[in-house]
Amino acid sequence: MTDPLKRISAAVSSAAIENSDELFVERGSIEMVGLARALNRMRTRIRTMIENRTRMLRSVSHDLRTPLTRLRLRAERMDDGPIRTAMLSDVQHIEDLIDETLTYLRNDVSTEKLQRADIASVLQTVCAEFSDVGFSVSYSGPDRLLGWCKPNALARAITNLCDNGVKFAGNVIVALTETDMAARITVGDDGPGIPMPARARVFEPFFKEDTSRGVASKHGFGLGLSIVADIIQGHGGKIALQDNQPNGLIVTVDLPNGPSAQPS
Repeated sequence: MTDPLKRISAAVSSAAIENSDELFVERGSIEMVGLARALNRMRTRIRTMIENRTRMLRSVSHDLRTPLTRLRLRAERMDDGPIRTAMLSDVQHIEDLIDETLTYLRNDVSTEKLQRADIASVLQTVCAEFSDVGFSVSYSGPDRLLGWCKPNALARAITNLCDNGVKFAGNVIVALTETDMAARITVGDDGPGIPMPARARVFEPFFKEDTSRGVASKHGFGLGLSIVADIIQGHGGKIALQDNQPNGLIVTVDLPNGPSAQPS
């Protein structure tokens, strides 16, 4: 009697709103068919609402570029001085916000498929890119570790974590270990860390973790960690924050590495 409920519960746990396929199979008793149909309709409404919001934000972001370009051209024609410098700085700040917002709204994270890939190679590539431009970012772990992941999305998530780390710390270490049920990735730094009250909010869009680390907000708009959380959720994984010793922050990411992680 409870098997259909267990099946629907499992489907809800692994639900991807962006997937247009039917999620809940409408079969069984009249009551179960009615429940599955209602959940499918609700999911369709949620997906439509998200798509409408995303299209609106993309349209607004794109439309802002034309007046910003005019403002930049007018400011560049002004005589050198503090007013010209301030105006160009403000225009650049708004353009950066638009770029980061559009990056957050990109749908490649949700459309990329899980595949069997070398997770170690993905992490090593990210660390090498940071090292090549002078940042102290290193990798610790096996040379090869196969697992189910979305390689491009995972690289983007780890890049965001490393980028967040080098803003506040001198050294960042990306470590990879394999557990029975997951591939565990940790990104640790030796910076000021994040206070416990702020940790529940750092993955919210536009929340400024800069102030929680005790420094002025000069970079970013609070979307980097939101993107990370979305990517890890899309993997069916978990993400957690904890203190590093003697100081700093460790971000732990657990990616499912068993049969349940494989794409259907």
